[in-house]
Amino acid sequence: MLKLILFLLFLSPVCFINNMYWTVQTMLFFISFVFLLMNSFSNYFIEISYFLGCDMLSYGLILLSLWICSLMLLASESVNKYNNYKNLFLLNIVVLLLLLVLTFSSMSLFMFYL
Repeated sequence: MLKLILFLLFLSPVCFINNMYWTVQTMLFFISFVFLLMNSFSNYFIEISYFLGCDMLSYGLILLSLWICSLMLLASESVNKYNNYKNLFLLNIVVLLLLLVLTFSSMSLFMFYL
């Protein structure tokens, strides 16, 4: 889980560099492929720590979030073509994805709402 969260954290400053639109989109597809290869469900849980973890349901939801955010970037060619705040759009997508990953990987509902 930490590799996914740190990857998304370090991807957020890349959003402010010009002409990095397709690089961010390619990196999101790459991290979704890496996350797809992490599925060793020998006891129905992977990557458990004190507050974050991943079971079968959260694994599917995180993978779905990764694919949907990647496809949102792929489908929004008009933002890239007309330069309509594309850096802010990229940052918005990456922060949204980071928050979704943190939400779906939360193991304790009490700590999630605290």
